[in-house]
Amino acid sequence: MQKIELYSNAQLKALFGFSKNTLAEIILLVLPRLENNRQQRLKNRADRKRRFVENDGRPRKALPIMKLLMSLLYLRHNTNHALIGEMFGVSADTSENAFYEVIEILQAEFPSSKWEAEKKFRRQPQWKPSEVEYLIIDSFETPVARPSLDERQRRVYSGKKKRHTLKTQLMTDEKGEIIQVNGGFRGPKSDIEIYRETRLAKGWQEKPKIADKAYIGEKIQVPKKKPKGGELTEEEKAMNRELSQKRIKVEHSIRRVKGFRIVRDEYRLGIGLFPTVVSAVVGLIQVARIVQ
Repeated sequence: MQKIELYSNAQLKALFGFSKNTLAEIILLVLPRLENNRQQRLKNRADRKRRFVENDGRPRKALPIMKLLMSLLYLRHNTNHALIGEMFGVSADTSENAFYEVIEILQAEFPSSKWEAEKKFRRQPQWKPSEVEYLIIDSFETPVARPSLDERQRRVYSGKKKRHTLKTQLMTDEKGEIIQVNGGFRGPKSDIEIYRETRLAKGWQEKPKIADKAYIGEKIQVPKKKPKGGELTEEEKAMNRELSQKRIKVEHSIRRVKGFRIVRDEYRLGIGLFPTVVSAVVGLIQVARIVQ
């Protein structure tokens, strides 16, 4: 690829999903961690026979900046590593290995929690949990490849989507700011079961919550269900419309997350890595909304 500074904001957003300022912040945090991890791996090699010196090791196939950009491209477009490697002049294996190296750092450096992101990236937080009026809850499903074994197929088969999926639950405030994300639940698990298994901080437990009809059975405000053989009153219909207008904020947040095709298209990596991937994606969205 050409020098990254030659790209316009529109081009960078199309490629990576971020503006120049956000990308600069990501680079500033990730590159030192990548270099430090490399030095530690070289220094602590079990088969090392000579004294470690700075910049030791074989000539690099991919510089830290290349590893980061390749990983961001993969998150954004979910394309194959052969194509990404071709763009950077490296092999598919180099691109894939770089992704596994970078994704852990992205999760660690960019909190998926709105409050943690505010504290990390602002000197004076402009958003506080105490100002949140209510939480909005919803979930979405990410397709996965059909497992070869029958038992594994049943574990991830979603009757709702009629295919194999992983589920992610998103909680936002009334403005659509992502409070918490929990990913990696198997397709058969219902939304209400996911909610019951989700741990909330004390400050959020007492907040009023709204959701769709999938969350009936908990202390959550949901739309009024039409009685069997009957109709809703005009007042009940108006209340449902008002609730839908509030719930649209979480739908917008889900749309932002699905802008990264790795959680929208078929997910091809290990299922155990999915929570890390979705957490990293939301963390990147958090910093993007703060830095802009």
